[in-house]
Amino acid sequence: MARQTKRIRKNIQTVQKMEEALEGKPQGRQYKPWENVVLVGVICLTMFLLASGWSYFDAVNKGMYSLLLVALLLMYAQRRMEMTPTRETWIRRGIFAAIALALVLFAYAVYLQYLI
Repeated sequence: MARQTKRIRKNIQTVQKMEEALEGKPQGRQYKPWENVVLVGVICLTMFLLASGWSYFDAVNKGMYSLLLVALLLMYAQRRMEMTPTRETWIRRGIFAAIALALVLFAYAVYLQYLI
């Protein structure tokens, strides 16, 4: 009986130590500072292209660049904010959906410009 008690105590202490170690470490992926700088640069470039070419773009290109900007802003928010796993899942889905729709609009713009 004493041996079993020792084993149980040892297992409980080991589990507690592991939980304490996990609590001290951040759960999400840590991004390097230059990755965020590159992302902010791409966001600024996209905003500049969208603002400067607004009068020259047709509706398809405006939608494509707007969706790309939304996807980039969601990526930046995902990296900078601490979120619950559920919210992070929804943000990932939003990023994927915005990029997918931007790619569809890009394919449609290429079709209209070069294939018709």
